[in-house]
Amino acid sequence: MNESAESHDGMAREIAPAKGKLGVLLPGMGAVSSTLIAGVQLVNAGHSQPIGSVTQMSRI
Repeated sequence: MNESAESHDGMAREIAPAKGKLGVLLPGMGAVSSTLIAGVQLVNAGHSQPIGSVTQMSRI
């Protein structure tokens, strides 16, 4: 075991607020990853609204 696991007291720790840009790791470049990237780009360009998936909109 490493030292950090042995010395953990089980109490919650205070986490500082995030600063700067958020990075998201997307493993692979499959259909899900490319759809996420395209959707984010559309929202950022103002061409779409950040809504749920097609199934959540009750349409196919």
